[in-house]
Amino acid sequence: MSLGYHTPPGFHVQWPPLVLVLLLALLGFWLNHVSNQVPYVDDAGFAHEPDYIVEGFNALAFDLQGRPRHRLVAERMTHFMDDDTTVLEQPVFTSLDPQIPVEVRSKRAQMSADGKQVYFLNQVHVVRNGLKGHMPTTLDTEYLHVTPDDRIMRTDKFVTLRQGASVITANQLLVDDNSKLLTLSGGVKATHSGRP
Repeated sequence: MSLGYHTPPGFHVQWPPLVLVLLLALLGFWLNHVSNQVPYVDDAGFAHEPDYIVEGFNALAFDLQGRPRHRLVAERMTHFMDDDTTVLEQPVFTSLDPQIPVEVRSKRAQMSADGKQVYFLNQVHVVRNGLKGHMPTTLDTEYLHVTPDDRIMRTDKFVTLRQGASVITANQLLVDDNSKLLTLSGGVKATHSGRP
């Protein structure tokens, strides 16, 4: 049977060895390509993938006297092993201290490994109920860092505060409930109106 190839007399082509060499070359090229694709793995050796997910997350913190201090709930809680962080979807933080009635909502949040820092992200809305006849105060921003145990809230993003018809905007905010301090900075603008 002729394959249509003509070789000089005395010269014979061995096809099976050539096919084997070609396959080995292709295999070597493929292995080299695959070995250069390094997946994301952190220094601890774990990929950034969740190790557990909790639906209907609900956590309650107590003070040293055993009294409820604050509650953190979310539609879903996802924990990542590599950096020991927790991501919350539709989180709601509520202060249960009657002297500091505060509620914080957002679309997402991230909690530190020790659970002492909560970073609220995307459409953050805070409501602080008024005390002793004062009207409630609301706060809106895109980022809010809350330290519940220290009773501190801060942001370096644009923030809008409202109380009744009064509106204050600023580029940075710090609230320290322990020292009863509210600090606004960066392009602060206010529109004040008396109570209706």
